[in-house]
Amino acid sequence: MTKDELVNSLQKRDPLLANAVSNMVDYISDRFPAAYPSKEQTESVNAYLHSVFADGDGTMSERNCEHRRIASQKITINAIQVLDSPQLDRLQRVLDHIAYDKEYYMPERGFGMRR
Repeated sequence: MTKDELVNSLQKRDPLLANAVSNMVDYISDRFPAAYPSKEQTESVNAYLHSVFADGDGTMSERNCEHRRIASQKITINAIQVLDSPQLDRLQRVLDHIAYDKEYYMPERGFGMRR
């Protein structure tokens, strides 16, 4: 199964999950992946976790972080069909970081002229 086929089948059932899987598969399967996911990729995971009520009361308590981590495993489970074992391990490590830090991404840096 290709990534596009997977995303299309997920899109019918859960669009937020489909978006999170798509963004994270793109990040993990990139030939030269960045050290951190982009803000958009992280936000798609956070949107999915919020949609399944994994945030609890919105605080980043240990309990809520564990709920987020467990809920993030559904992203990994859905990516099994398109990623190999080392990529799945890396994906779950990144998702675990996102579960504990909603802003786990590489901040964009402007390249403007400074005076």
